[in-house]
Amino acid sequence: MIKNKFIKLFFKATIGISLFLWIAYTLYNQIQHQPNLQNTIHDLYVVWNPSKIVFLSVVFILMIFNWTIEAQKWRLLLIGTEKFSLWKSLQSVLTGVAFSVITPNRIGEYMGRILFLRNVHKIQGITVTIIGSFAQLIVTGFLGLLGSLYYILNVQKSSWLIILLVTSLLLFTFLTYLYFNLHKLLDWTNGISIFRKVRIYLKVVKRFNQQQLINILLISTGRYLVYTIQFIMLLKFFLVDINNITLLCTVWLIFWIMAILPTIAIAEIGIRGEAALFFLAPLSTNHLGIVSSTFMLWFINLIIPSLIGCLFVYKMKLYKDE
Repeated sequence: MIKNKFIKLFFKATIGISLFLWIAYTLYNQIQHQPNLQNTIHDLYVVWNPSKIVFLSVVFILMIFNWTIEAQKWRLLLIGTEKFSLWKSLQSVLTGVAFSVITPNRIGEYMGRILFLRNVHKIQGITVTIIGSFAQLIVTGFLGLLGSLYYILNVQKSSWLIILLVTSLLLFTFLTYLYFNLHKLLDWTNGISIFRKVRIYLKVVKRFNQQQLINILLISTGRYLVYTIQFIMLLKFFLVDINNITLLCTVWLIFWIMAILPTIAIAEIGIRGEAALFFLAPLSTNHLGIVSSTFMLWFINLIIPSLIGCLFVYKMKLYKDE
């Protein structure tokens, strides 16, 4: 028994340390290959002064608030499946973030989270995680749609932006309908043999009524607004002077573009920087400030939580417990 426990602990520690080292190494390479790295570092130094410590501290506090909101949403999604305290839910979420940064479109986040669940609940965990992701994508899509419309009407108009607007509208409508009618999708799987063995686990979608689904959307909206405030604060921190309404709508558009682009999270910084520059450059000549803000947002909200998440890998349930 003691030997088995030692093997399990050693195995989990190895995963945690390896994940931490891989993220740190990849992060180092990403930063080293960023264009204008020296200028960005100089820019950070120039804008830094004691009065701005408080300003930047608020951004860090909002990061904690951001992931705490996500942990609360995860708890809500797990009601009826497994009971989590807020602290355990936060550990699960951060572990998911650690796995997500090295997988395409952060699909590793599902694996990281469900490894905290008992084995009999893991498939249900995947199902409710997808519901949560749907909710976040719907919120991002809706506000991205508003941002696209504002940008076209007030900043610049192009054929591809109009195509994006129409496509976004169709995708948002489809996702919203699917989100509130997941039980119909479950009924559709009745005649598909591949789903027969796991259908009992997929029935978890019927557990959520309309009000619960709306509550999940509201929590997702709260988290999205926190993230938006962080980005705007960082842009102001780096002296990117843009009208507040225009800046807000453009940030929503950037977030939507990032949500639909296939990428690996650890390599997002370059794509994020390019997307932010593409949409914000017509509004501000402070390109370095835009790139610096994007980097800081990525580092604070993704890299720091992922490194913290590596510390909780030892709590994963990797072995059969029923």
